[in-house]
Amino acid sequence: MKADEVLIAHHDVLRGLLRGLAETTGEQLGRREELRDRLLRELEIHTQIEDELFYPAVRDVSPLLSLAHAEHRQIDDQLATVMRTATDDPEFTTEVRMLEKTLRHHTMEEEQRIFPQSHALGEERLEELGAQLRQRQLELTRSGGMRLIVRLKRAALRLV
Repeated sequence: MKADEVLIAHHDVLRGLLRGLAETTGEQLGRREELRDRLLRELEIHTQIEDELFYPAVRDVSPLLSLAHAEHRQIDDQLATVMRTATDDPEFTTEVRMLEKTLRHHTMEEEQRIFPQSHALGEERLEELGAQLRQRQLELTRSGGMRLIVRLKRAALRLV
């Protein structure tokens, strides 16, 4: 898989998690907690593989990386709000929908503008980069360190 295909597949996972979270009700508190925690973990992994591997690789072919970084910060801010909102709060779904809208905008920007620019790297480099992204994503998914980061971030966000 090429780099953009790996990232699009993970975008689909993120969009699915947000859609599932938004569709839960206040009576499904356990499900909301589970989806919210999984979303936090997947967003951490996604941001890390983009920041470590993809963005540096496309730095010379895409002038839009500063925008992408700014959007990551905006997603982090909105995720923090979702994490701080009690799952039984009537505003929970509203906060999730706002995050969903921001993520949808960000993924569309990447998929429609940055990913086509990345094709200037050539097919071979995109395949190589795709393998690196998949490998790093797998490492982070299995990483005890990533689980610890997510637990600490979840706890910190809920304390604020």
